Formats: sequence, C-alpha cells, structure tokens
Amino acid sequence: MGFKRIRQGQKGIIINRNGEITKIDGPKVTYLVLSKLEKLKRYVANENQYLVVKYIDGHIEHVKGPSCIWMNRFEHEMIQVKDSYKLDESQMLVVYNRDQKTNDVSRRLVRGPGIFVPKSSEWIHQFSWHAEDPKQQGHLVPDLNKFEILNIKPDFFHYHVKDVRTLDDSLITVKLMVAYEITDINLMLEKTQDPISDFINGICADVIGMVSKLSFHEYLMQSSTRLNSLEVYEQLKQRSQRSGVIIKSIIYNGYTSSEALQTMQDNSIEQRTRMRINVEIDKQKNDLINMRLESEQKRCKLESDLERLKLNFEQKCSDLKLKFDLENEYTKNEYQQQLKELEETAEFEIDVKNSKINEDYLKSLKNLNVDLNRYQKELNNSEFKCEKLYEIVG
Repeated sequence: MGFKRIRQGQKGIIINRNGEITKIDGPKVTYLVLSKLEKLKRYVANENQYLVVKYIDGHIEHVKGPSCIWMNRFEHEMIQVKDSYKLDESQMLVVYNRDQKTNDVSRRLVRGPGIFVPKSSEWIHQFSWHAEDPKQQGHLVPDLNKFEILNIKPDFFHYHVKDVRTLDDSLITVKLMVAYEITDINLMLEKTQDPISDFINGICADVIGMVSKLSFHEYLMQSSTRLNSLEVYEQLKQRSQRSGVIIKSIIYNGYTSSEALQTMQDNSIEQRTRMRINVEIDKQKNDLINMRLESEQKRCKLESDLERLKLNFEQKCSDLKLKFDLENEYTKNEYQQQLKELEETAEFEIDVKNSKINEDYLKSLKNLNVDLNRYQKELNNSEFKCEKLYEIVG
C-alpha cells in the first residue's frame, strides 16, 4: 500500500489481490492498494546477436537483433541473449531443421561469408574431434576439440606413433605432421563423426607395417625419404578418401626411442662423428702435403722457367751484339771500299785531266811553230821541272 514509481525507460506489472495483471510503462507513479508491483528485466540483442525466447506454453522463438524484450514471468519461461554465427569465406555450418508438421529432419550447409541466425526449429551440428594435447605435443585426445563452425581450408595436426617395433625389436616413436583438406562435407558427415580418429588408425597401420620390415639401422637410412612420401600411407589415403578428405602431405619430424637405445644410438653417432672428424683431419693433412708439393713443384718450375728465360735473353743479347758487330764491320768495309774507289776515280780523272792539259799545251806550242822535239829535249836537260800545270782559262 502506497505510492510506487516506474522510471522512464522501465516497465513493470501490477498484480492485484485477485491475481489480475496490469502492465505499466514508465515514467509513472501509481498508488497501490492490496497490490504488488514487479519491475520487468530487459533483454537486448545488438545487430550481431539474437534472443532465444521460451514461452510458458512451451514454444520457442528466435528474435534477430537489434531487438529488445522485457521478460514477463507470466508469459516467458526464459530469455537468452546469444551471439550470431559469423562466418568467413573458409567457414561453414551444418544446420538441421525439423518440420513442424511432419517432424521430418533435413540437413543443409550454410557457407560464409555472412552472419547466420538459426530459426527456432533449427539447431547446429556439434563436432567433437580428436585434438592435440596442449601439454604434450603429438598426443591427440578424444573429444577435446568441440566446435560448431567448420573450417574447410587446409589444416594440419601433429601425431606421434608410439611403440613402433623394428625388425630387430627396437622400440621407437615416429613423429609426423599431417596436412589435410576437407573436400566433401556431406560424405564426411555420413561416413565418420571424427575424421582425425580415422587418420590416426590409418597412420598407425601404415607406419607399423613399414617399420616392422626394417632393422633399426635400415630405418635410420630410409625413414627420412620414405616417411615423407604419400606412397607409404595406403591405409590412410583409403580412409581419408572414403571420408571426403584428401591428405595433402605428410612431413616426417624424426623419432624418439628408449633411453638405453638412445644412449647406444648417441654413442654410435659419437663414434661415427669422431671417425668422420679423423678422416677429415687426415684428408686435410694430405691436402696440405699435396699443396706443399704442388707449391714446391710450381716454385721449381718457375725457377727453371726464369733461368731458361735468362739464358734465352743472354743468348739473344749475344746474337744481337754479334749481328751488330758484323753489320758494323760490313758497313765499314763497304765505306772504305767506296772511298778507295772514289780516290782511284779521282786520281784517274786527274791524270786524264793532266794529260789533256799537256796535250793542249803542246798543241798550242805547235801552233806557235815551236819545235816540240827540241823543246822536249831542252826541257829534259833543264834543271827546272814542272811539278804542276795550271790551265788558265781566259
């Protein structure tokens, strides 16, 4: 009994003593007598959410946001705010729908990109797959990966095949990484609930089948080549193809073994490493000796070539000097011969000239009526002798 106030933006209901209900919207002030005021709770969904409204008569309604509903306990049993499903290009949902009239259930695939809000008659498929234990790499735990949005882009997982026995009874653990891609979702839904579990069975069968035929040493020599090839994994490929999944590649990441076997292997590796180091040291020593011998041979060859060049140079110098001396002597003799010839020619010309002068002189005397015989006789008897005659040309 008394005044009650409903603020602006609020709603409420008034219940009187007869059980009658009256809805009121704020802002409002009312006086209550033998009545009760209940404020209603508001549920709001934005554009990326939706409301799940369950009525007291049992039917359910999904209201896509943005929307707002005030919960009335006399009308609603429950109201929930849920996020819409946001899908990108590589994601999809598996949606089931029940026909309200026939109760038949159908299935459809919703692909992204987009935002999906299920109807009240629809529900989303819940996937439950093996997943890698975050505390132990390579160990897959059943039902650890629970999800609704399925990624259809290529994915991978690590798996360690434990307790694999070789032909000589050595126990090892083989480490693998498997890359796969879902190609047929409907086939996968029909054939398996957990394709990763099928992959594990196929991998174990193929790896154990291959390793059991090899000794531990043969495994070490061939594992890196064979375990990286898809040809080894026949069981895995058959299981994946039946499930609508293809195996894109398998990468071998090594192995682990027991402590005793690992110790033996480490000792063997250490011995082989030491032997390789010794071989490498011997090879380096031999290479050094060979290099020194080659250097010595090259040095001797260079010295020999240098000596030969020196001798050739001296021989050429001697030959050139001899050639120069011979040419010089020849030139000198030739010059002297030419000089002698010139002197003889000059003397001959002088004699010819003197003879001609005497002849001309005698002719001139004869022209003067001089008795040449007498003149010659007198000239021979005379003490005067003419050593030189000069021709005077007037």
